[in-house]
Amino acid sequence: MSLLHISEEGWIISHLEYLNEIYKKVQNEDGFCALGFNKMIFEINSQYLRPNQIVQTVQESQNSAIIHNRKKRKRSQQLPEKDLEEVDRVKQAFIAIMSAARDKGLFCQNNFLDNNEIARLASMKFYQDTYSLKNENLYGSNDTDDAIVSVAHNKKYVFPKKCTFYCYDVRDIEKKMELSNQYDFILLDPPWWNKSIRRKKMKYAEACYKMMYNEELVKIPIRKLLHSNGIVAVWCTNSSNHLNSIFNEMFPSWGITYRAKWYWLKVTQAGDTICNFNSAPGKQPYELLILGSALEKDHKVNIPDSRLMISVPSAVHSHKPPLTEIIKEYLPDEPKCLEIFARYLLPGWTSWGLEILKFQHLSLYEILDECKKDESNVDNVRSENKSKEES
Repeated sequence: MSLLHISEEGWIISHLEYLNEIYKKVQNEDGFCALGFNKMIFEINSQYLRPNQIVQTVQESQNSAIIHNRKKRKRSQQLPEKDLEEVDRVKQAFIAIMSAARDKGLFCQNNFLDNNEIARLASMKFYQDTYSLKNENLYGSNDTDDAIVSVAHNKKYVFPKKCTFYCYDVRDIEKKMELSNQYDFILLDPPWWNKSIRRKKMKYAEACYKMMYNEELVKIPIRKLLHSNGIVAVWCTNSSNHLNSIFNEMFPSWGITYRAKWYWLKVTQAGDTICNFNSAPGKQPYELLILGSALEKDHKVNIPDSRLMISVPSAVHSHKPPLTEIIKEYLPDEPKCLEIFARYLLPGWTSWGLEILKFQHLSLYEILDECKKDESNVDNVRSENKSKEES
């Protein structure tokens, strides 16, 4: 569905194709239709550059023979040797995957120097349209085998099949959810405390989200939610503070043994990284997924290390790619999966978070295909799947 390429080094994922696939049959008040997600949000055509970098790049592309004697800023330091080796391993694995992907024609040849204007504008509109949506203290589910359109707090949303959601603060999880070690896989995308996001909060209130300190994340009762053979995965930036928190605080407190580190490589529509690999402290073209299991260290767990997940990213902050088709290989049949701090809903999953419905808002989708109305089923499905609201 969303896996465009599979190799020993990792996977290439299409986030957009996944969303379109799970909503190719959606039941609404008029019958069935196919919905398509706003593709402009994935119009990442060039590396993310500052305005002065765009001018410089254009000038160089127009006249590459001109040598500019500009003064280069010296880097005060490089990454430690161990980190440099890690960056190089990721880079070489990326080159290997992309070589095979280009042979298959998976990426376009054009490289537009538009600084992703279409995606940026779509992202800005998304924030403006969803800023006023307040869906706290809301619980619901869709128990049918089809995605449905339903109303929550007087707004229309699309819900994937067999999904359950809790729109509550994570601090309330023990009050609202059964803690019976029921989940085979738990995914977390924590709102890590971030000074950059804090500054943006002052300037762009609609783009902010509620951040949490690391010591608050430790208190999430993961061990009470996870099956004895379960797997935990945590999205993380390249921040050493956050990594240390996972390895030395969160995993030990949860009774989790570290198993693997995967890398989410963000690329343009042409298959180029959204920024260069960096030998100095600073931004890299990837984020991390840290995986662990509830089993003791001496128990063998079939989770490969150092795998790459490559995709064109959404222009909206924290809109991570779906892991459903990747992780299923390491889980039992019909697994029970939970995402905490979820930003969108997944079929067959339970999702928890204060932003779980933002990407479900119907304004983000367009009708691609009208299907024939099924009079015998519409009313029954609608009545069984209205969102259950709690004050």
